[in-house]
Amino acid sequence: MWIKATPQAVWDAITSPEWNAQYGYGCPSEYDLRPGGTYRVLANEAMTQHGAPPVIIDGEVLESDPPNKLVQTWRANFSPDLTAEGFTRLTWEITEEYGAVRLTVTHELEGAPMAAAQVAGDIPGAGGGWTYIISDLKTLLETGKTFAS
Repeated sequence: MWIKATPQAVWDAITSPEWNAQYGYGCPSEYDLRPGGTYRVLANEAMTQHGAPPVIIDGEVLESDPPNKLVQTWRANFSPDLTAEGFTRLTWEITEEYGAVRLTVTHELEGAPMAAAQVAGDIPGAGGGWTYIISDLKTLLETGKTFAS
């Protein structure tokens, strides 16, 4: 995904709850950006009202190279079956080229078919997955607005 922004702005949009709560599903993501640090996504109010747990996604930071690369584990906790699939690996790569940023998101989902369907946007009523989230991040950084605004 190409984004007309600086690498630092993209990094902040991914890692700062003040930014990441604004796009996608409106859920703040909290990072302790040290290797071994925690990562968690908190349910928004609508999710909580529909029975979602307080922490809908969790993981661990494996590598942090601001504002260039973030490698983490990722586990969805929307249901016991999803949680049982275990942790997957998620890599964010931010590269400045041609006056813009190329954001590459790689989510390794071997052995996690339900999580794979979720992040692909293939589960009816569960949103549009990574494509939706990253597109909304781009829209926010380039226009100051999100799909919901």
